[in-house]
Amino acid sequence: MKTNRLVLLAVLLSSVSWAGFAQDADQAYNLSENFYIGSARTLAMGNAFTAVGGDLGAISINPASSGVLRLSEFEISPAVIRATGNTEYLNSFNSGSFSKFTLPSVAYSQNVPTGNLSGLVSVNFGVSFNRVKSFNSVVNVSGLMKAGRGDNSSSWAAEKACTLLNYDSAYYGDYSSGIPWAAQLAWDSYLVEDVDGILLGATENYDYESDTPYLGGDIFQNLYRKTTGGIDELSINFAGNWNDNFYFGVNLNIYDVDYTVNDTYSEEALSSLDFETGIIDFTYDYWQRTVGAGIGLKAGIIYLPTQHLRIGATISTPTLYSLTDYWGSSLYNKFDNGNRNYCKSPDGTFDYRVTTPMRYSFGVAYTLGTSGIVSFDYEGVNYSKILMKNDYGNTAEFSGDNTYIRNNYMRNASIFRAGLEWNLGSSLALRGGYSYYDDGRPGYDGNHFVSCGLGFRLSKGAFLDFAWQRQCKNENVFTLYDDYENYKAPVGYVTNRNNKILATLRFKF
Repeated sequence: MKTNRLVLLAVLLSSVSWAGFAQDADQAYNLSENFYIGSARTLAMGNAFTAVGGDLGAISINPASSGVLRLSEFEISPAVIRATGNTEYLNSFNSGSFSKFTLPSVAYSQNVPTGNLSGLVSVNFGVSFNRVKSFNSVVNVSGLMKAGRGDNSSSWAAEKACTLLNYDSAYYGDYSSGIPWAAQLAWDSYLVEDVDGILLGATENYDYESDTPYLGGDIFQNLYRKTTGGIDELSINFAGNWNDNFYFGVNLNIYDVDYTVNDTYSEEALSSLDFETGIIDFTYDYWQRTVGAGIGLKAGIIYLPTQHLRIGATISTPTLYSLTDYWGSSLYNKFDNGNRNYCKSPDGTFDYRVTTPMRYSFGVAYTLGTSGIVSFDYEGVNYSKILMKNDYGNTAEFSGDNTYIRNNYMRNASIFRAGLEWNLGSSLALRGGYSYYDDGRPGYDGNHFVSCGLGFRLSKGAFLDFAWQRQCKNENVFTLYDDYENYKAPVGYVTNRNNKILATLRFKF
């Protein structure tokens, strides 16, 4: 056995919900995705509003939307979001969930008539707040790892705690050595030891006859991960109405990023007597928060070539983000000789920049007289154009990530949205919608959403809308750590679903 085994960093996670917790390509991708929420009306219709307009919840989708309004308008949209995650790992099934109350959309637009009967009929000045990406998710993984010799069994402590610890190093405790903190904490808390010139994990016994390590006994593995936060967009909007058949608009978009992840990973021995070290259990905690701001522009048009047909289009500039990551970790373990060890890393911080790609969209809608409307949208984005830089604007530090993005991320990712609204008289409307978002990374499934809702006219200028959106089954494969040498990490499956219930109160005046 080699005395300086190189093993990849602990708890590298490969599912779509679990990737990207540092300054890497997946983190940049997370910031480049948009999943519009909008108002209850737009959400119920699948946010297929590029060509529809006339709703403040659609300003984020098409800035020309406010140009369709004939009156000034204000709306507010509170929501309840429920995140669920179901996992299958080592023949065990687990689930987790949590709910949050949010305010994903508030908007106001002031209509200013010009007095003209043709040409520029009116202009609108407005401000809109919308959540364009929600990070809320939860995953609860657990399973029993069976002991064995040479059977591809492994554990975090045995296989991953030795990460990049070089036996030839003069001093393991040199915190400036560049060793990942997960590995450093494992060494400091005696989860990794030098036994006769061999690095062994605490759950790893050693067979001197075959010169191989093996998992000494059965261990129970568990990971609980909760992710919260989102990307909020503040749009300063200007729109106009030309001849009552051509509408245009532009947004100055300012973005706020707040993204938090908390991990708790643990292993527990069913019997400490099975292990030469007498390990009872250990718990590794990790947290990270990403905060920052971004800026970009978006322009759009809506054209009515006939009385019932509407055509819309938009284009967005790349968004420039300035970000800061904060993180920290700790490790606690127990042994049956009474030893208790606790180690904590210093809190880390890192500033960097991300440029997300431009976007464009096309939409078509057809009004069915006063009975309703049907609409379809297509949105395109080239995720291979994502670019990462350090805080000084230099790309050299992220050359590996940027090369990976260019070579692997989808160049023609597609987003499809469809919606239907049907009026039952003058005071009640039924709505339904569907949307599909390509995942721009290799090996990941796209996201499907279905939605429905109701709209009520409370009075001449007051409206109350409700919407429900459900994320369809989105299953991805994961491992809690990477393979190494002849050891194969167990494979699990995670299914994420989010449900949103949104209400919008609208006033026209």
